[in-house]
Amino acid sequence: MNRIAILASLLAVVAVQVAAQTSSSGIGLGAAQPAPLMQAQTGVAPVTEHLFGDWGGLRTRLENAGVYLSLDALTEFAGNVSGGTKQGATFASQEAFEADIDWQRLAGIPGLSTHMIIVNRSGANDSTLFGDRLLPVQEIYGAGGNVAAHLVSAFVQEKLFGGRLDLAAGRMNVENDFASSALYCNYMNNVLCGDPKALPGGDIGHSAYPDGVWGGRVRVRPTLDTYIAVGVYEVSQGLYGNDWRSGWEFDGAQDSGVYVPVEVGYEPRLGDSRLSGHYKIGFGYDSSDTFRDFSAALQPGVTARTHTGNTQLWLLADQMLVRQGPGGQDGIIALGGYIHNNPENSVYADQFFAGVVDRGFWAARPQDAMALLFTYNTVSGQLGKVQAQELELGLPLSNSATGVQTHEMLLEVNYNIHVWRGVSFQPDFQYVIRPNAQANIHNAAVFGFRAHVWF
Repeated sequence: MNRIAILASLLAVVAVQVAAQTSSSGIGLGAAQPAPLMQAQTGVAPVTEHLFGDWGGLRTRLENAGVYLSLDALTEFAGNVSGGTKQGATFASQEAFEADIDWQRLAGIPGLSTHMIIVNRSGANDSTLFGDRLLPVQEIYGAGGNVAAHLVSAFVQEKLFGGRLDLAAGRMNVENDFASSALYCNYMNNVLCGDPKALPGGDIGHSAYPDGVWGGRVRVRPTLDTYIAVGVYEVSQGLYGNDWRSGWEFDGAQDSGVYVPVEVGYEPRLGDSRLSGHYKIGFGYDSSDTFRDFSAALQPGVTARTHTGNTQLWLLADQMLVRQGPGGQDGIIALGGYIHNNPENSVYADQFFAGVVDRGFWAARPQDAMALLFTYNTVSGQLGKVQAQELELGLPLSNSATGVQTHEMLLEVNYNIHVWRGVSFQPDFQYVIRPNAQANIHNAAVFGFRAHVWF
């Protein structure tokens, strides 16, 4: 199945629904007068504070018309004061523009919205300085291409039957709808922020922010607190290469297959305090025929045989334990998860993580938050065996390693300070155990901070 078929099947449903609704409402070609604007949808755009407030009334006028625009800047600094292959420090930054349009509000088309994100990224990552290529300590670095305007996503979304059926298609990534949580970016390390690192790291088909591919997904809610989601996404072997660095390359010259994720979720609200929880199990399959055995590296000069198909599994959960405010994250929240990749195909074999986020614990500063995370990541045992043989034979080690890779652990703790409306500052400490999953690289102590401004 190619990406045209994916989009056509989803957009056809949207088109039929829109045509029926616009013809009955009098909106569209040949309509004598537009119908009154409908009530705004909820959840079309993120709700945030802004440093410059209402932009002199412009923001309110735009949002009353269904147009939501945002601009933000994020900077992350990290420096390892001990451990690793050497000491050093780096900055990484991102400026992002987001445009979300509620077509229900703007044009009276029920349930329809469009979304676009463009970013500019620059800087470097401290992990590469101290020899760790598995778990970047600055999540904002990388994949943005160091270009002026990198397209992250541009897609259309249609909600039907009161939100029970939710369709989306266009330029998007898997992370946007599968195995992700707004809680994960309370942490600065890329091991979790966005979605668990073992998923996009374990299969290029599990595309992640800020890189988009052609794709679409369907989400159905059998009940208000359960959902089933399935998607089909393009797999491009050039996703992280120079050809795609701008995000505006739309051809399929390097396509190798499709990635099909399936996720089932349960989202309860417990007790009188409505303690929100999210429990999900997911499975992903990559149909590409480009997977090679790690043992092929032991036969230099011999064309490696490829095989078809790769699988991923994820189990994720978070639960608010104590409510300390009205917001979705205002309280003490425990989170954890497990990810498994096929070790024949993926460097990242397994990932376990557990964490706690505490927001609103200080009544005088209700938007401050503390976060703690521990994660344990294993490397494919088959890769490790090949590296051990390469070491004995005096060959360069696979995966650009300098020692046999087995497992890596990370401890992160931070405190997010709400400085002013739209401005936050987050001191951060990370302790990386066995950087790059190698015993021959000393544990690294990394101090840093994250500064975020929403304009």
